[in-house]
Amino acid sequence: MPARLDHLVILVRDLEEATGDYGRLGFRVTPGGEHADGLTRNALVPFGDGTYLELVAFVDPEDRRDNVWGWRGFLPEEGLIDFCVASDGIREDLERLSGLGLEVEDLGEGGRRLPGGGEIRWRSASIAQKGRVLPFLIEDVTPRRMRVPGGPAADHPNGAKGVSRLEISTPQTARTSELLAALAGTEPGAPELGACEIFPVEPGEGSREGPSAVGLSTDATGGAGELDRKLSHGVRFTLTPRAGG
Repeated sequence: MPARLDHLVILVRDLEEATGDYGRLGFRVTPGGEHADGLTRNALVPFGDGTYLELVAFVDPEDRRDNVWGWRGFLPEEGLIDFCVASDGIREDLERLSGLGLEVEDLGEGGRRLPGGGEIRWRSASIAQKGRVLPFLIEDVTPRRMRVPGGPAADHPNGAKGVSRLEISTPQTARTSELLAALAGTEPGAPELGACEIFPVEPGEGSREGPSAVGLSTDATGGAGELDRKLSHGVRFTLTPRAGG
């Protein structure tokens, strides 16, 4: 069952610029590599709770081809565009989600070439929907530790420890809450993906449907409040010290 958040997808136009900006926000950014389709490359901001931020950019801005997720369609806008949940058995999850009346698609294997050589592989699946109010699924083929670095890479100067809150903009808040709870196997009124609470909210004027704001837990040395949205490339982040932390 895909009961935990895996990562958030943040689309940027210039990966090097975004890497520097996130560093200025107090995040430690790790180069990720180029995806197997040759269309996108990424950098990662991993957290101690196992989740991470994926900064992703298209390799060739002039190449009009899109990836299987349709991310190019968001450009020239930058920001938080998608989110992903981890699956321990993607075929079984697809059967269960189909039984809930959702239209799902098994996208087969994907991968990424690492900067230092080697390649990681995964399986993924998508859920047909309007907007991005529901996540896509990922199941690792190679060990997850190869895809998501830990240790010093997850030790951030701003004290960020993990994704504790994710707001989803949708005009159908009750239905979205119900579907997310069914996806994760939690109570309909309070969907959670692992340690991350999910909050469907009414969209603001001009905003698109999908993930819209992120709460990050921090340790006792971390700051609090919203981060600079220019440096975050449009993402609304709020740092909140953990209770007792």
